[in-house]
Amino acid sequence: MNTKTVHVKNCLLGYGYASLIAYHKLLKTNNHEDILILRNENSRPIFSIEHEGTRFSPLPIFPVEESELYNSDLFDDVPKQKPISVSFSELTNFNYKDHTIEQGSLASFMLSNQGIDQRLCLGLKQWGDSMLSKPFSQVQDKIKRHYISKSGNTRIGYVNGKSIFKYAINKLNPEVLNFANLQKIDIEKKEVHTNDSIIKYEKLVSTIPFHYLLDLCGLKHNHNTDYASAYFYFFKYKDGFDENQVVYDCDFNSDILRIFSIKDDFLLAQLRSDKQGQIPIEKIRKRVQELVPSIKELEFAQELFVPMSYPLELVTEPSTLESIDTLKENGVVPFGRFGEWGYSDLHELDWSTIF
Repeated sequence: MNTKTVHVKNCLLGYGYASLIAYHKLLKTNNHEDILILRNENSRPIFSIEHEGTRFSPLPIFPVEESELYNSDLFDDVPKQKPISVSFSELTNFNYKDHTIEQGSLASFMLSNQGIDQRLCLGLKQWGDSMLSKPFSQVQDKIKRHYISKSGNTRIGYVNGKSIFKYAINKLNPEVLNFANLQKIDIEKKEVHTNDSIIKYEKLVSTIPFHYLLDLCGLKHNHNTDYASAYFYFFKYKDGFDENQVVYDCDFNSDILRIFSIKDDFLLAQLRSDKQGQIPIEKIRKRVQELVPSIKELEFAQELFVPMSYPLELVTEPSTLESIDTLKENGVVPFGRFGEWGYSDLHELDWSTIF
């Protein structure tokens, strides 16, 4: 097979909301032909599902109303949406004294900063028993930023069943080059080698998990790469649960973390991901009915498992930090939640680093 050579000013490695928004921002000072997204053709785009003949991303990734990103021109012609309505079920079948909590753990942090309430119950359902002994420093950091700091954090929900980010990026029409296999990145020559192409770039912005990036670049790393997954069941229904309502399930015996009404006839239930493939549909359907007694004709639609959702530990290991510095010195920018290994939201990213 002949290898083709492509020259581009800005190369974006990875195809998700972070790279697409970066593409939009780069267009302020570049033309389309100056920017190229490299996309793995074997990956599902932004973890989409199909419902009623339309394929879209239903993941609960929501803009923050007070953020600079939401108020930017990216959202100028996007239908405006009211904030999400949030409620909590009654705290049941849970007593924090039943658990041995080690000092410095995420559970210890939550008790000292959040109080003994629904959040510890929900935390154990989301993160599992590991949070009783491990720091989960990324999760601690996000709790501090979003909840303890009391900074503006008003979430804007779905529009007609789609993420508002999906609406915003539909107008981009980016330049995309698919690849089947990513072989290596030569940071000195500024080249990305795929199975059939060599992409010569001036700047590379990577949103793939950054330990994969370091491996591809031949750089050392020795950090904790633990991460948590996310698991969803989707249900159709006729009536009784309005769009953009969220209910957190504080029954410790329930496998549901929270339910979202994506539309007024379609919802997702986020489940304990450590029980993927083990949770009876009928058990979840019955619990959803208990959480929303007014809901009518609830019917299972499909499931979705997202293997990488939340990075857990901060990167502090010296050789890894040195490798990150080497990347940046050679025009490679790790970017986004897994690109930077930071449990952050899109509006928290430092977009200035991509220029």
